[in-house]
Amino acid sequence: MYAALHLLDLPVTAALRNSPAEQRLPWGVLPVNREIDDRAAKLPLLAINEAARRTGIEAGWPLNRALVRCPGLKIAPRQPEKERALLEELIFLGESLTPDLEVSSPDTLLLDLSGSPAWINAALAKLDLRGATLCHAWAETPDLAKLAVLQRETRGRTVGSADLERLDISLLRLLEGAEELLPLLEIWGVRTAGDYLRLPRQQLAERLGAQAGHWHDLLNGKVDRPLKLHRPPESFSQEMDFECPMDGTDALLFLLKRLLHTLAGRLEARHLAACSLHLHLRLESGAGYARKIRLPEPLTDAAAMIRPIQTLVDQLQLESPVIGLTLDAEATFPGSVQREWFSRQLADPARWADTLARLDGLLGVGRTGIPVPPDSHLTERFTLRPAPGSAAALASPAPPRVASLPDSPVPLRRFRPAYPIAVAHEMPEPQRPIPLALLSGPYTGQILDLRGPYRSSGQWWDPEAEWKRSEWDIRLPQQRIVRLVYVPPDQWQLDGIYT
Repeated sequence: MYAALHLLDLPVTAALRNSPAEQRLPWGVLPVNREIDDRAAKLPLLAINEAARRTGIEAGWPLNRALVRCPGLKIAPRQPEKERALLEELIFLGESLTPDLEVSSPDTLLLDLSGSPAWINAALAKLDLRGATLCHAWAETPDLAKLAVLQRETRGRTVGSADLERLDISLLRLLEGAEELLPLLEIWGVRTAGDYLRLPRQQLAERLGAQAGHWHDLLNGKVDRPLKLHRPPESFSQEMDFECPMDGTDALLFLLKRLLHTLAGRLEARHLAACSLHLHLRLESGAGYARKIRLPEPLTDAAAMIRPIQTLVDQLQLESPVIGLTLDAEATFPGSVQREWFSRQLADPARWADTLARLDGLLGVGRTGIPVPPDSHLTERFTLRPAPGSAAALASPAPPRVASLPDSPVPLRRFRPAYPIAVAHEMPEPQRPIPLALLSGPYTGQILDLRGPYRSSGQWWDPEAEWKRSEWDIRLPQQRIVRLVYVPPDQWQLDGIYT
């Protein structure tokens, strides 16, 4: 059995916690703190309280629309620190019942009550948090418990899949893939969770993908996963204040080496390793400089950790001398490495970290990685996967590789960007041209032979993102074979040449 604890309207509760009398009035919170002007009027409401809901408005409405329905709506500034404090209090309450809990979101906890005594359920129902509304629900799986506690109709109950059938399908809006699947389900006329469960699971997965099948299993209570247990992070932070402001980098590196030796000793004593370092410099002018340094793999050797720090310090251009510093580390379990001829580990992790640090210095943090094509046939679309050995890559392992054969034995050298060209063509049917000759661009001439068109399209359900392409492989004089593309309504381009 699993339970879920949910803090209702966390942003509003945090902002008004010390003003209980104000909570009787309609209040809302915007995603950002700013003056109420024409631009802010179009922002969606991040959260509202119960008094505002009684007027008929909902979280997510644009502010100007909410003010039309509720002219007396007040906007409170967001208080991130108070929100974090409320979450810490909620975690403390949860840990008083069981140490096995997961922080599912900033306002929701999942508790594993398997093997707990019967009095735990009664104690859970009596939990109270001063100045906040605390909701709870029980279910056989953690995801069902989370869905139940977020719905007004199922709070305070033990819920099964049958209890969710009458609820609106929008209850799935917080699940992965909701932005793509929910609009499609609305077009299909799926209005409730029961409508979704009555769809055949196999055909649903074939039409909409594996995520749709996972949703079906989740609502049926078939997904029983282990919780991502919350463990308070252990701090390895070390601070040092200087009697005299420090200008040179040599003395700064000397002190950092001392701190790293202490850090390495603490990590080794706990059988841990550092996956990233956090360096904060305090300047004489009152400003500060903070940087997160990625390591290629979990390290405990101070000599290996100093190299990326040295690369960073050598590139520093500070506005005033340094009067103090703080060094901290994110710890993880050390990886077992077997360096052999056939090993795929990095031969020198420190040099790889040095290279990543230099690239981040040139391009900016987060702008380096491996391009990965998305699940789409649209060309030139890709996402960046963190480089192997970086802290981000260690936190999110790369997906398994899928072996595939090349589309053609002759390589296509793509032009980036593609060349816009003029093409002589016929148009026997609307939006279905037949190319005859290339009139401009790097290669011109009559089309001697062609294969195509190969038509592709996508995102037809979104008018703003919809795309269509027609491609031909054409042969020009001098035995040139190129890729020609037509993009409606009237754009021709040259995508590449076969070499």
